[in-house]
Amino acid sequence: MPNMNPRLSLTRRLFYCALSAGLVLVSFPSFLEKTLTPATAFFAWFALVPFFLALREAKPKLAALLGFFFGFLQLGGILYWIAILQAAEYLSGLGWAVLVFYLSLYFALFGWIYSFLTSRFKVSGVWIAPFVWVGLEYLRGSRPWGGFNWGEIGYSQAPYPVLLVFTTIAGVYGLTFLIVWFNVLLAKAVEPRVLLSDAGESRVSGWPRWKYFAFPLTVLFLVIVWGFYEVHSVSLKKMGTVVLLQPSIDQTIKWSKSNETATYDKLEKLVEQAQLTHPDLIVWPETAAPDYLLLTPHILERVRDIVIKSKTFNLIGCLDATRKTGADVSYFNAAAHFSPDGQSQGVYHKRHLVPFGEFVPFQKYLTFLGPVVGNLGDFDSGDSYQKFLTNTFSYSPMICYEVIFPDDARRALLTRADALVNISNDAWFGWTASPYQHAMMALVRSAEERKPLLRSANTGISLITDPLGNILSSTHLYEDQVLTGDVWVTSSEPTLYARLGNWLPRLCLVIVFFLIVAAFVKRKRTTINTVVKPGILLNLAKEETDGT
Repeated sequence: MPNMNPRLSLTRRLFYCALSAGLVLVSFPSFLEKTLTPATAFFAWFALVPFFLALREAKPKLAALLGFFFGFLQLGGILYWIAILQAAEYLSGLGWAVLVFYLSLYFALFGWIYSFLTSRFKVSGVWIAPFVWVGLEYLRGSRPWGGFNWGEIGYSQAPYPVLLVFTTIAGVYGLTFLIVWFNVLLAKAVEPRVLLSDAGESRVSGWPRWKYFAFPLTVLFLVIVWGFYEVHSVSLKKMGTVVLLQPSIDQTIKWSKSNETATYDKLEKLVEQAQLTHPDLIVWPETAAPDYLLLTPHILERVRDIVIKSKTFNLIGCLDATRKTGADVSYFNAAAHFSPDGQSQGVYHKRHLVPFGEFVPFQKYLTFLGPVVGNLGDFDSGDSYQKFLTNTFSYSPMICYEVIFPDDARRALLTRADALVNISNDAWFGWTASPYQHAMMALVRSAEERKPLLRSANTGISLITDPLGNILSSTHLYEDQVLTGDVWVTSSEPTLYARLGNWLPRLCLVIVFFLIVAAFVKRKRTTINTVVKPGILLNLAKEETDGT
């Protein structure tokens, strides 16, 4: 009888991995399509099918190699902008290679665990893949072992508010779980056998091919119907108005003292334009005031005059410093909340800093990395989140990079603020896809928490969303613009994700841990049986011979 399921060659497996990496890449804003709403975002729902086909019947070591290859191509493409980052000078290419290599190790680990568990328990990858994937993505985005979750596949669905509704259950990880589960089911559907089962798996558990198509499509359809209902039925209430400033100051002159007067002149004109709409809050982007604002009297006086003329509350991105015990001083990337009378009513210090951008890990030993971050790369972390008040609504600020972390945003909104304000400066990344990717990740926080997102970025992308993650208005890159919009809130209770946080990825990690332990225990028992049983058979044969 001919072999109905020949093993794939290594070349074909690598081709499948490359195909999957390419499909995932175009699911995000990329060098091919720089937009908040890429037309190919839905590719994520089948992008992993070739990858799971490549993993079929692969031994753990080969599966780890395939996972690494897939991860390197995927993340290497998504993060291409790091390789051309001018701020890092000659180290940009090296930084890109090291980071992508490190992140790809998580996909190598996924391949190894996936192969090991499916072969050990002789079960379908349907029951293994989403748990392992989400557990490792959680580790990749968590400190201290990870801390960089850029490119997680769930974020690709940011253009679809009806799907973002699903994040209210388990955050972006819930959406990632659903996407991976959907892909592995489709991979089963296109495998060559009609009665589908993994290698060594009992044929009794196999489904007819049509069920592997029908089941995930039915679930996705129900999720879309639920999302459509939520998007059109959730009651929203207008709490106030906001203006976001986008001064579009080029990074090459932003920190120049000779350009200081021109910077504040430009900001003053934008604030005057913003004041015409009588907003409840004006938001300046990250380090819009490129000084230690509260500690520099002549700059502070200039900013106070601007705020007083605006006749409203202002959140101003700046630098700040406080003295520790003794002579030590702590330096912070900060945001200061000013009242209409020009008085500072509080300062938020950024808590989640960018490694090699705002601090150098193990700086004592990595002194050669100084040029990467320059003179502005030695900040300290803040110790608490803040809630600031306007006359009509409250908000919690987050600065730049930290908004990409779901649990950080959740903790910031435990203050019970009405809105999430994100200030950023993506001028470092020029005309690349990075600002679009960053903005997409930020707006997912809005959907998870059912809070409006008010995002002011120096060169863009600035945007305003409603509590469901719908973009109400946004800017383009490198536009001098004043973005005005309403602040909408919902009266519903906090979402399940807001209450429980990252319960799903933690549950996935626990399940995977026990599966691995059980697999090793099973392997040990199998080894013992293999060694002991032949001895028993020899003894029985000897007794039978002696008896004869």
